[in-house]
Amino acid sequence: MANKIPPKPTHRKRSPFYWWRRFPTHQMLHHYKPLIERIQNGDFDYPEYFEQAKWEDHWAEKEVDSIRHLFKNSQNFLEEANSIRRKYTKRKNLLIKDGYEADEKRLKEVVKQFTITFGGSKEDVVAFMEKFDGTLEEMYYAYARIKGIRNVSILENMPVKRRGRGRPRKNPFLQ
Repeated sequence: MANKIPPKPTHRKRSPFYWWRRFPTHQMLHHYKPLIERIQNGDFDYPEYFEQAKWEDHWAEKEVDSIRHLFKNSQNFLEEANSIRRKYTKRKNLLIKDGYEADEKRLKEVVKQFTITFGGSKEDVVAFMEKFDGTLEEMYYAYARIKGIRNVSILENMPVKRRGRGRPRKNPFLQ
């Protein structure tokens, strides 16, 4: 594993709905914020759940090694070790499942936001994404150039389309 494995977090308040997550989740910006701010905040980055799932294997083996000296009978040790590995594997599988769901959701959201910000169709954005090789921020500026927007700072200051609740506003041109 290329990255250093952090120590296993302890004493964290666990949510009964997401008990398998040991680390706090990324705080996303509100969808009214401009797309470039959301990209710079890391809202569309690759989910960290996959890396955390790799750490679970390491922590499971560490816990098994820590109880190895407590058992004289190998059968009892194997049962306890399998129980520990099963617990960590369940957490790992749930993290991987969450990672795939988050990745799919972020990919759909970035395609949607590119179509809202720059216009065009979702198929155009997907085709451009498949050909483009670089970071998401570089893709933002490259896609703006492709769409003919020379001054991207105008997009950053432009208010995001908000669809509020309730009755739609009257069109002043129709009266």
